[in-house]
Amino acid sequence: MRVFYLLLAVLALVTGGCRELVTLELPQQEPRLVIEAELTDTPGPHTVRLTLTQDYFSKAAAPVVEDARVSITDDAGNSQELLYTQNGVYATQGLEGVIGRSYTLRVEWQGQVYESSGVLSLKPVIDSLVVQYFEAIPPFLDAGHYMLFYGHIPRGGTRYYRFKIYENDSLYNDRTDLLVPEAEFMPDTLREVRLGYAFTPGDTIRLEMYALNRDMYDYYYELRTLLFNDGGLFSPPPRNPTSNIRNVSDPARPPLGYFQVASFATDTVIIGEETD
Repeated sequence: MRVFYLLLAVLALVTGGCRELVTLELPQQEPRLVIEAELTDTPGPHTVRLTLTQDYFSKAAAPVVEDARVSITDDAGNSQELLYTQNGVYATQGLEGVIGRSYTLRVEWQGQVYESSGVLSLKPVIDSLVVQYFEAIPPFLDAGHYMLFYGHIPRGGTRYYRFKIYENDSLYNDRTDLLVPEAEFMPDTLREVRLGYAFTPGDTIRLEMYALNRDMYDYYYELRTLLFNDGGLFSPPPRNPTSNIRNVSDPARPPLGYFQVASFATDTVIIGEETD
């Protein structure tokens, strides 16, 4: 019994000891170019934003790149050089993507050339949006007005999609709002699809449905995995999503970011226009 009490005393001494705050000194990395580029089947302007990475603990805004040469070319021989605007953003002028064409982004900066290509896939179809009130089903569903949408995927269209939801022109942009359905479960016909948001009467809700290339779908899928990584024992080591942009000059130094070439369908509904 005396030994038992001695062990308890030692355990209390160890667990009750002082705690020291340790600040990790992470090695400084060479800044890498970050490219965020999108092209759709609308007149635009379409934008490409160029920034640089910075140290992990830095609280400053990301440095922007103002002296790059940026262009977009299609497989019909059309090419346009983008104009610099502000805050690292380069913009097109009157460039409207054409369904079925392939587009190549080219960024030239500090002796390096970066490129990425994508095909503008067939546009998905949103047939209608319907508002319906649902009673609560704890803990699975809150009571409220929900938007249901009906649509279909055109024959020969992609199986890779992303949905965006805007409430009164504000994008739902939390990690749970990165809506990228599993490709193998995407039906040809979409009926009574409810995305899980309860709205308030009077809200204006806009739905956008993007038809993605496979590499962009994979990027979002990896991004979602990263955002939900809790750092636990069984979680994979965190890593940046695989960019679909390559460094032509030095493949061993790829940039971060993406080039999204996507047609999209959109529709709007005002909550309160409830139908059964």
